Amino acid sequence: MAGNFFSSSVNNRLNGLGSALLGMLKDGVDGFTQSVALPSSEAGAVTSGGTQSISYPAAEIKLQIRTESGVDVEIVLGSENDRLQVQMQSSGDLSEAERTALGDLAAGFQKAIDGLAAQPPVLNLSGLTKFDTRVLSSVDFQSSVTLDKDGPQKLAFHADSVSRNLDVDGPLGSMNVSVDMRDSSVWGNARQRAAAIDSYLKQFDKAASRGNADKSLVGMFKDAFAQMNSDYVAPTKQPRISLADIDHAMLTGLADFKASVKQVTTSPNPKNLSEVDSFSYDASQTTQVGGINQFNRSISQQQQSNLKASYHMSLIPDVPLILTTDNKSQNYYYKQINDTAQSKVGISYTKGVLSEAYSEQSAKQSTRTSKYELGVLTDDSTTPFNASQRRDILESLKPLLDDLKNEQSSALYNWQQKLLEVHSQILLKSDPADLKDKSWNVSAPQE
Repeated sequence: MAGNFFSSSVNNRLNGLGSALLGMLKDGVDGFTQSVALPSSEAGAVTSGGTQSISYPAAEIKLQIRTESGVDVEIVLGSENDRLQVQMQSSGDLSEAERTALGDLAAGFQKAIDGLAAQPPVLNLSGLTKFDTRVLSSVDFQSSVTLDKDGPQKLAFHADSVSRNLDVDGPLGSMNVSVDMRDSSVWGNARQRAAAIDSYLKQFDKAASRGNADKSLVGMFKDAFAQMNSDYVAPTKQPRISLADIDHAMLTGLADFKASVKQVTTSPNPKNLSEVDSFSYDASQTTQVGGINQFNRSISQQQQSNLKASYHMSLIPDVPLILTTDNKSQNYYYKQINDTAQSKVGISYTKGVLSEAYSEQSAKQSTRTSKYELGVLTDDSTTPFNASQRRDILESLKPLLDDLKNEQSSALYNWQQKLLEVHSQILLKSDPADLKDKSWNVSAPQE
């Protein structure tokens, strides 16, 4: 720890400390406190700007874990200009199983610290989502890391057997991702979840490009979404209603979620401060599984996204825009974006027979472009682009269901291929071009 202290990098200062403390818990240590500080005379020299002018990084990291037996474990790491300190404590006696489960989080805890202390910071929380919920009840991770003069990057993460939540707030903007894992019946297999995550990440990229968002902020948002939806913990109890393969094919495979990101708003035009550069995006999924029993069940799932953004751009491509109060600098486009997208699927069974299966999708885009030349508004237009579609999935499935019933040789292969196709079709699409004049393609049966 003393070797870490004199580093001017917060990453090096905290290197290995988190994993070491969890390792101590695993090995039987229940409490530990250590602090390294500059002598008061040297600390004064640092803060007064004298001969010792090195500015040391500031960070506070806290990990709180509650076991199923009710024991609370807390680890705190602190880095200030003249001090580095760590503290680890347990509120009660830990069993061997609990110590092992805590030790298993050591690598994930350290990776989370290292990522947030990197320059630029990155999210690496996957290791904190993978814990044995039969032994550990919840994991909470908070951090505040100041890497430069722009201010701290703050993070709060929570995970338990039925939910995950992440809040990030920093110099570039804020974001939230929350996942509701109470109904494991809607979870798909690994392939379905990977396809859904990949599709959403592409939607985020499209929104970022269309709204001119900060790439590093959106990159962190993508990491947050992917990590919060990875490796769902095994359910502690079986759902009341189980779903069939076709049900899963018509659902994303993800647990229900809410995700949002908002960039810090700026006013880059001193001549017109009401024209702001902004970016705000959110997406969510809600699923309902009902019915009196397994044979008479109904399923609905809704996905939606919203994008609102505004930004300035030069009239001449690849020429930087520098706006001042001088009218000669006032040559630019001001773009205002307002988009929405929705997707809904409905599934019903009557006496064990699929009686309804449909998909509805819509996407709306609105682009307002204001053109200024020498400070004068010379053009102001709004371009809408909308599309929607409704598909009867049951109708497209009937020939394949008949083949399965008649036990045709290629029926199972054709059915599996159809399920993959259906899954790709129901995923949210925010671009009307992906819906306009698109038909529901039914793969020709294999001979």
